[in-house]
Amino acid sequence: MSESIVGYTFNADTYCPSHIADVLPTGPGEAYDGWSLLIPASAEENLTEIAIAFGIDRDDEHSFDSGEFPKTITREQAENEPSECGTCGVDLVEPLCSV
Repeated sequence: MSESIVGYTFNADTYCPSHIADVLPTGPGEAYDGWSLLIPASAEENLTEIAIAFGIDRDDEHSFDSGEFPKTITREQAENEPSECGTCGVDLVEPLCSV
């Protein structure tokens, strides 16, 4: 995965790296049941571990739907189409407000 990842699209919404773990279906009976996101790791590390555990090829985003597993949003994509986190509203390209 690229260093230019600024967010994720999942279930028809966009999320910043700080909030993607909050919306993953990890509860009892859900798609990723039993996966603990309490491990101190980055969003990318957590998503990679979940993908490995559930047989998802993150390197081929055409092999899964964003309603099933988060797809990455790169800085270039976010610059071309404004994106804000569906949880906190932060702009994915300019996450820190200077005003």
